[in-house]
Amino acid sequence: MTKTHSPTRLKAAAAALLTGLVALLFSTFLFTPVANAAAAPPDVATAVAAWRSGDPLFVLSGSPLSSEQQSGVREALKGSKSKIYAVALPDGSVTEAEAGQFITRTIAALDKAGRSAATVAVLDGMSLFAGSSAIPSGAPAILANLATQHNGDVVTGMQDFVNRVNLVAGGESRKAQRPESMANPGAGSAAIWYGLLGVAVVGGGGLWFISRRMKRQREAREAAELAAVKRTVEEDVTKFGEEITALDLDARMLPAAGTDHDWQHALDSYEKAKTELAATKRPDELRTVTATLEDGRYALAVVKAKMNQEPVPERLAPCFFNPQHGPSVRNVRWAPPGGALRDVPACAMDAQAIERGFDPQMREVVLPNGQRAPYWNAGPAYQPYASGYYGGFDGGSLLTGMLVGTMLGSAFGGWGMGGYGAGYADGLAADGGGGDWGGGGGDWGGGDFGGGDFGGGDW
Repeated sequence: MTKTHSPTRLKAAAAALLTGLVALLFSTFLFTPVANAAAAPPDVATAVAAWRSGDPLFVLSGSPLSSEQQSGVREALKGSKSKIYAVALPDGSVTEAEAGQFITRTIAALDKAGRSAATVAVLDGMSLFAGSSAIPSGAPAILANLATQHNGDVVTGMQDFVNRVNLVAGGESRKAQRPESMANPGAGSAAIWYGLLGVAVVGGGGLWFISRRMKRQREAREAAELAAVKRTVEEDVTKFGEEITALDLDARMLPAAGTDHDWQHALDSYEKAKTELAATKRPDELRTVTATLEDGRYALAVVKAKMNQEPVPERLAPCFFNPQHGPSVRNVRWAPPGGALRDVPACAMDAQAIERGFDPQMREVVLPNGQRAPYWNAGPAYQPYASGYYGGFDGGSLLTGMLVGTMLGSAFGGWGMGGYGAGYADGLAADGGGGDWGGGGGDWGGGDFGGGDFGGGDW
């Protein structure tokens, strides 16, 4: 006798399945961030010890990578000609600033362990951050961004990233920046199909909504960061204009021989900075404005010296503590809170304060959350701001030395990585101090795997 299922039982089964899928979708949407809130990056020494044992991928408990994905990533890392090490963390373990700090400390630890040329990748869930002492500063952000933009799963994405790093290390920078994927075409195909199947089961519409929401949040954060840094530059432009106005009357009353050219240069720089600021659309463009301000402030310092019948000042970097103070007069030994001593350029006022045991007059900025912090501790969004002021001195090495151990230290390529360009951890492009790596983007920037309409979301 053939058994049959009643329509009622079929409807009940379908309803149960639908309920389960909805519950899964909403638990992903509502509760995953809370569950991961307590996660944290591993101890640097622990990660380095794991890598030295021969495993280039250190996986922290709770990472979303499956055993198959972990094996695929390991194979890609082991097959790299240039040394690349990675950590896989639970989703939401680190912010972009924390990822940068971890990469900075890790590269320093690798250097002390005898691995002075290496690339470090951090997989925070499916978000990729990267930094390197083996390839030009700024390059890791571009490569990580390209890998995450053009690959739908983490295995092919990491294969793509590894191949691009090797191309740069081998002197083929332009080839490494090609927009198409450079992963093994056959690798990761099974993972892609499993991912597509999972999307179909859970509900493509729901995941699309979540990913679009993540993309809007990221864009909103970047817009807020740009607005905050732009406001800071506006204050610097205004301050420079006020100094010109204050000196204008003295210049007319006490004309000094030979100041006409420098005075006009200062005026032109002020007008140029205003024009450049008004035309700014991207964060990396702000470095052009602050570079113009640095040039104009030096011209103004020359005018003041000639009016006071003093020697023309040497062309030195602006005061590190507050670039509004104009050119520095000498270097002083200084350490940020909890950091190591380093030489930084300072104006006469701040140099005297440091040498007498007092705090210098810091250039504080307002963060998107409303809090105030010194610009050098305000996160990677302020990289273009600092780069414009200081990146042109000593080929950018001055900037590296000043910022090692600060919030911007990793972004500016510490430990011999050279000059750096602007950027964000979502991988907007980068500038390695010229050459092939022009644009915006940080040295430990990256992106999220999952292209197309998902715009950087998770699988």
